[in-house]
Amino acid sequence: MSRPDVNDIAQVAAEESKEVRRDLRQTLLSGLALTVPFLITVLVLIWALGFVAGLLAPLADALTAVGPGREMSDWVVQLLAGAVVFGLVLAVGFAAQHGPDTQIARRFDVLMEDLPGIGSIYTSVERMSDVMVEGDTESFREVKIVEFPREDCFALAFLTASTPPVLEDAADHGEMQTVFVPMAPNPVMGGHLVNLPDDRVFDVDLSVEEGMQAIMTTGMAIDEGARTDDG
Repeated sequence: MSRPDVNDIAQVAAEESKEVRRDLRQTLLSGLALTVPFLITVLVLIWALGFVAGLLAPLADALTAVGPGREMSDWVVQLLAGAVVFGLVLAVGFAAQHGPDTQIARRFDVLMEDLPGIGSIYTSVERMSDVMVEGDTESFREVKIVEFPREDCFALAFLTASTPPVLEDAADHGEMQTVFVPMAPNPVMGGHLVNLPDDRVFDVDLSVEEGMQAIMTTGMAIDEGARTDDG
């Protein structure tokens, strides 16, 4: 009985180690995509509670002076601060749900878009949120399949625009297409904007809504009857 080749064993071990690292990296990115928005929301709420409680501090002093102890007064102020923040969140949600085209909403969008270093990020996140929450898929023309991030590895992508001539000339690849390869399962957290030659962008029989659902469900929502078309 022949003994296994040491080089073969080492190669298999190296491939398994590489696969484990790749899976770990993907798991970490998915975890960050889900937890970072949650943590930011928690931190903002904590800051808002502290800010409102600070504004209501004189009320605690007044309550202490007329009867209740300091501990009870602080508890009342914290309760009121929570109620105020909760009410503000409800008000913002109501305005966003029932009045997206109001003057206040437009002014807020303009203000955020004009902030240096933040405006471009806000605009991108807002457009992606519109796609996921409101079904606004006009920003994405079609669903495509592209070889990404390496050959023989295919990813869902969304056609966003024709590649500008200046990029086509620089790449010297003839006609190209610009696609967005989103990060699963939370495309709001980012993705890759890729410019590829026409012959490396493949059609797929999926609507933009179906493609977005596939990304957000890590592939579980892809229709089994979907068909690819290389032509």
